[in-house]
Amino acid sequence: MIGIIVLVNNNSIYAKQAIWRDFDNMKDFVTAIRNGEKNDNSINWKKFQDSDLYQNEDKDSKKCLQLAHKIGNNLGDYEIVHCFRDENYFKNKYTEPVTPETPEPQPETNASLNVPEPQPETNASLNVPEPQPETNASLNVPEPQPETNASLNVPEVPEINASEIVTPRSIDLNITVGKDPISRGENQVVTVVALDPTTGKELDRVFIKLEIKDPVGILVKNYTGREGNITRAFKIGENAIGTFIISATASQAGVQSTKSLTFQVQ
Repeated sequence: MIGIIVLVNNNSIYAKQAIWRDFDNMKDFVTAIRNGEKNDNSINWKKFQDSDLYQNEDKDSKKCLQLAHKIGNNLGDYEIVHCFRDENYFKNKYTEPVTPETPEPQPETNASLNVPEPQPETNASLNVPEPQPETNASLNVPEPQPETNASLNVPEVPEINASEIVTPRSIDLNITVGKDPISRGENQVVTVVALDPTTGKELDRVFIKLEIKDPVGILVKNYTGREGNITRAFKIGENAIGTFIISATASQAGVQSTKSLTFQVQ
């Protein structure tokens, strides 16, 4: 019997888990994530903590990364980008407002100390005015005025349709891709931004679902996020060619909006 020994190369597995291993500073690492060169939405937290990249960060950056991991019991590459841009990003986003303290009650004062002493009674009869002679009240009664038709002076009020003054709340979605058209085997970057249609500002705490289907309708990528801006990168297969479809759905407080976009693979 001839035994066959199969050697498994762990380098590819480690490379997928440790996307930071080729970098010696956080700036270059974040740039690679934003360009779609590195992508891992479930980073091995224990290994990342032991890396030189993490250990070389300052105290505030480490606290930001720790909080990001604690919130979702997971650490994604886009959360590292947030902490690099703003060390207080997750602290400001999820910290509850401080309730003002209730002032302590003040001790009661003895109201009897401020009670004025009673004044001596005066003879009220000394100040009573003498009765005046009666007058004929009928002399001063005005004559009745002719009645007027009140309806002649009441302005008409046009009816208002409530639907004309109540603007329904909605969500605007903006979808962009890194390249269109794009070649097979290249990395494509997809960004979805949820906006307030009134102010045009990016919404916060919005659930976004992102789906990408190949030209035959097969779902190839499925991403979710809970922020108003979600960016994901993926590699186009070598055998893929044709029109890819991007579908994005955003929902917040019972309001939902859906939008789609296509790009060509050649």
